[in-house]
Amino acid sequence: MFADVIFYNADIYTMDDTHPTASRVAVKNGKIIAFDKDTEQLKGPSTKLVDIDGKTVLPGFIESHGHPLNYAANMLQLDLRAEATPDIDSILNAVREKAKVTPKGEWIIGMGWDDSKIKEKRFPTIDELNEAAPDHPVFLKRTCVHNAVANSMAFKVSGLPEIPKDPEGGHFHIDPKTGKPSGLIQENAMHEFSVPAFSIEQLKEAMLQAQEQFFQWGITTAHEMAVTKNDMIVYQQLQKEESFRLKARLWLWAIDLMGWTGVQEETLKLGIESHFGNDRLNIQGLKYMLDGSVGGKTAALATPYEDDGINDGILYMQQDHLNDLVSESIKHNLRVSIHGIGERAIEMALQAISNATTPEENQRMRNRIEHCTLPTDEHLKKIAEYGIIAASSIGFIYSIGDSYLANLGQERAERVFPHASFKKHGIIAPGNSDLPVCDGNPLFGIYSAVVRKTMSGQQLGTTEAIAVEDAIKAYTIDAAYSGFDEDIIGSLAIGKYADLIVLDKDPFKADPESIKDIQVIQTIVEGKIVYSST
Repeated sequence: MFADVIFYNADIYTMDDTHPTASRVAVKNGKIIAFDKDTEQLKGPSTKLVDIDGKTVLPGFIESHGHPLNYAANMLQLDLRAEATPDIDSILNAVREKAKVTPKGEWIIGMGWDDSKIKEKRFPTIDELNEAAPDHPVFLKRTCVHNAVANSMAFKVSGLPEIPKDPEGGHFHIDPKTGKPSGLIQENAMHEFSVPAFSIEQLKEAMLQAQEQFFQWGITTAHEMAVTKNDMIVYQQLQKEESFRLKARLWLWAIDLMGWTGVQEETLKLGIESHFGNDRLNIQGLKYMLDGSVGGKTAALATPYEDDGINDGILYMQQDHLNDLVSESIKHNLRVSIHGIGERAIEMALQAISNATTPEENQRMRNRIEHCTLPTDEHLKKIAEYGIIAASSIGFIYSIGDSYLANLGQERAERVFPHASFKKHGIIAPGNSDLPVCDGNPLFGIYSAVVRKTMSGQQLGTTEAIAVEDAIKAYTIDAAYSGFDEDIIGSLAIGKYADLIVLDKDPFKADPESIKDIQVIQTIVEGKIVYSST
């Protein structure tokens, strides 16, 4: 048996403790069959030889918590990230320009504004949006997707009164000067707007474009964390496309929330269980939301936000309701993934999981708490006891850490995403970006875990910093473990898929401050080069 391809002259870090480094790797039918000297006998007349030129090779990165289809959909909306619209005027100008080419009455939708990065440190108001697009309903989501701003026509065409009543788990912000809506909509209140959805074909086309960016970041597998009916259709149809090579792990959106329709009832009726599917595309379990975001001041904290009165965030549901949902899911062999950022939300998630399973049962199921931003010492002990996965959004520190400092204060900000504590307790904590909330580049997350500095250079303490190796494992083998994928991806070992990336610099030897600047120069999926910078 000869290899299809042999990659040689490489500096390979396998993330496999039994064979940590190598210089050559042989691939057959998309899987690794040999390393180093054992590759010599596998060189046949048709074997392709690829010289890596002494560069560093790692396993392909795994995005353990993201929203790839939302990221793709953003390509169909106004780009309101700070890089594109750094101030209020540029946001309003983007709306004005879109209004010029959009028929009157049709929606203008945008995504990505972040008041912590906007020059004025605030959101666009309803009056400003009314002036920019008086003849169009406007709906612009914040980068965290837990807040949005809208103009008066958006309220009107959605059938909302001048001063709407807050829905459970949501809030229409009222301007204290006027006593009327300011335009800011939080959490479940966003569900009250009749924003049109994109078509299946639009999303498929956008996702194929987005895949190119994932490969540029070195991401070869992604967990899609809020899968609805249409999302499921998109992924199933994409799997038939030869050009779609990204491995996808689907977490089904459980109940109606945040404008998305839940599928828990239908999923249970069909008898679908976790891991239904194949190595390319499979169902992981059900996803629940408990609180919002730190940047949007809606995460459910133990004590109020800095300089914000009694505001300690929002909880989406009562404990008994969550207990029932989680117990039903686990009883039907569906793993659960529970969004919990603040201490109160993490406590609820832990109560629901421990109510539904024993520690031994949960260690087999690997249920997850998403983000797991501010766990207490007691939380950490219980997470460890039950073998719960702490799906840590460590990438937040670099991308939006400034808002954490502003909204939490220095002491609490230094406790967020406590990777050193996770390691001390033996907790598996895969890293993620929650894209499009943050930039999806895993090297930003690795930098965050090692250096714990924000994009502006502010320090979130070093007590919870971890070593480079542990940070890379968070995006490779630990992320694989979080999806029951450790036998097929996450490290480079014989029998596993040849999903690997080539970097321009060695993160183990580089100055930690430069990790964020390292570039992926090649991405290889199942032995085939899918991205090359040259």
